[in-house]
Amino acid sequence: MQEQQTQAGTFEPAPEFTITSLETLKVFSDPLRQQIIETLLDGSKTVKQIAAELELAPTKLYYHINLLEQHQLIAVTETRIVSGIIEKQYQASARRFLLERSLLTPGQAGAVDTVIDAMIDPIRAEIQRGINSGLIDTSENAPQTRKLRINRELSRLSEAEAEAFYARLQAVIDEFNSFSAAHENDDDAQAYTLIIGIYPIQPPAKPNRPTNE
Repeated sequence: MQEQQTQAGTFEPAPEFTITSLETLKVFSDPLRQQIIETLLDGSKTVKQIAAELELAPTKLYYHINLLEQHQLIAVTETRIVSGIIEKQYQASARRFLLERSLLTPGQAGAVDTVIDAMIDPIRAEIQRGINSGLIDTSENAPQTRKLRINRELSRLSEAEAEAFYARLQAVIDEFNSFSAAHENDDDAQAYTLIIGIYPIQPPAKPNRPTNE
């Protein structure tokens, strides 16, 4: 096989990438594209290597790869010619992807649905893959580090309590993210996903109290 390297360089992903347009959000929200980005968080890969990890044909990925590149969600890190064909390597453009809050303001049609789909669909697929592979242990006596923990709770908090609780959650998120850098080159460290959601809602209606007539 004749191989000629034409472009190479050291690529360092940005710490964060903020999605600022609804068009980019729609590209990012596709479950398959999120899987592609996830495979590119730990280093550069060719389309063939990505396809092998996702157990898909490379031809099913080119359209999605091009969209991700156009919207700067992934970047080309190396280009080479192999047997007269241009082969590119890609990597995620950032380690974390954030959403510009202005996209959730009233008037942004479909933005909220897109955001929710962007979160829920990959989580559903990720959990299903974990259960199917046995990585997530659903047995009663499963080890703590192999359990699936998803809770939905309802509580009432004062303004001060809610503010303090939000701050504590942010501290947990920051601590969780700090582990990733510490184990960046540790092949024995297990990858985990942290899911946290908290938001105010309309309180349930109180039952009518009987009155004395």
